[in-house]
Amino acid sequence: MRNVIILVTLLFLSGCVTNEAENSASNDSSQCVGVMTTTEAYGHMDPTRFTIQILAISEERDVRGYISEIKGQDPIWVNWKRSRGQNWYAVIYGDFATKDEAKSVIDGLSFSIRQQGPFVRSFADVQSDKKTDVFRMR
Repeated sequence: MRNVIILVTLLFLSGCVTNEAENSASNDSSQCVGVMTTTEAYGHMDPTRFTIQILAISEERDVRGYISEIKGQDPIWVNWKRSRGQNWYAVIYGDFATKDEAKSVIDGLSFSIRQQGPFVRSFADVQSDKKTDVFRMR
């Protein structure tokens, strides 16, 4: 029950809507589509492509601020999991053909985001983490 409350709080703080609410409202691609498993969120992604892990933080209230700094239309996901007795929220950004393309996008991110140490991950790596709940933000 505690995990459900935490997930609902994250949805609220990030301005997300659930699948049910989204279906009854206009389709706004800037809103998340609710809680998904890793397979539901990333299973269709080409494992040979790359994404950027913007940051991993333990305070859910900070997630929205970082997401608002990410410009463009590339997809953003927030992965949530509990590890070593603490909640962690990882912001994953974009879908890139090459590692070099993803690295060049990192160079264009705001200074405050670059200070968090974003790094490139393959979708194969992201897909292998089965112990997360995922929110697609856009």
